[in-house]
Amino acid sequence: MNHPVVGPIATALPTPSLDRARSFEIADLLSPDDVSRPLLQRLHDKTGIDTRRVSVIEPDGSIPLYGIAAPGEPSTPRVPGTGERMRAYEQGAGPLANRAAAGALERSGTPAASITHVVTASCTGFGAPGIDLGIIDALGLPSSTRRTHVGFMGCHAAVNALAVARGFASESAENRVLVTCVEISTVHFHHARRLDRLISNILFADGAASTVVTMNPAVPASTAHLAATSARIIPDSRDAMAWEIGDHGFEMTLAAEVPTLIAAAIREWVDETLAEHGLDRTAIGGWAIHPGGPKVIDAVSDALELPAGADAISRAVLRDCGNMSSATLLHILERFQLEDVPRPWVGLAFGPGLAGELILIR
Repeated sequence: MNHPVVGPIATALPTPSLDRARSFEIADLLSPDDVSRPLLQRLHDKTGIDTRRVSVIEPDGSIPLYGIAAPGEPSTPRVPGTGERMRAYEQGAGPLANRAAAGALERSGTPAASITHVVTASCTGFGAPGIDLGIIDALGLPSSTRRTHVGFMGCHAAVNALAVARGFASESAENRVLVTCVEISTVHFHHARRLDRLISNILFADGAASTVVTMNPAVPASTAHLAATSARIIPDSRDAMAWEIGDHGFEMTLAAEVPTLIAAAIREWVDETLAEHGLDRTAIGGWAIHPGGPKVIDAVSDALELPAGADAISRAVLRDCGNMSSATLLHILERFQLEDVPRPWVGLAFGPGLAGELILIR
């Protein structure tokens, strides 16, 4: 059976960044006075993150959205409402999505006029017309381009977007599907003492990624093909992870048992899926594990008994970029492409539900 081609992935990051020291300063300013500062420091040290890219930082290092002044200046922290956060999302998401999408067209050699579908994914903001129409306008795509948005599904939404693209691409060899994920997670920093909210303040970051999916019979046999996607809802886990809209931004619930729940369910699911395609774990050349945090990577690696170093690129993306929600998995797969990691590849990501999504690229 022929499978759609996954073209070269292009990524985009904001220019402003937070190193670990500045991240701690901001977390300190945003946290209630009764939150332990040694606890905040320990949380930072355990994230595995050295640098995060953040759209809401001004050139002088200030973050007006949260009332945070430039380094060394006195701050008056504030808690913005959801409407203000959505305006900040719109300002950051559009340019990032456009850059990533333009890069995907350029890297794949796909003319803008040939795009038939745009599939976008984002869970950190809402707006209509949204980032999909913004991409069409910015890149000069045809006015007949069909649009599909995968919204509010969380960190695994890249797989959902690619599954939609696979369906569209399979309809006709003429179809060219532009897939773009963009997240501006940092418009949802919290002022709360709950441990999961403290962790989200130091874990999430901003970024975008894009690729073109097509059923093109002219591509070389060595090109990566999107062979399958698979989903699994983990039993008795509904309350373990949630992403809700509140009056002061989107509110994350992240239970401490998430890694344990994933570890208990993932092996059977992955083995069953691979067996359906005549594969087992020893045949997989690249494991792209969404870095929900170091403990999630540990849980997946240990449960699947992956070889030493199999999760190195996932950890490197977490270290260099932070958790960019849906865009993160494509950032990992881009590094697979650039480093010529042997195929097949398996991508794994998790989100509210608690649900897992898997992609198989051959």
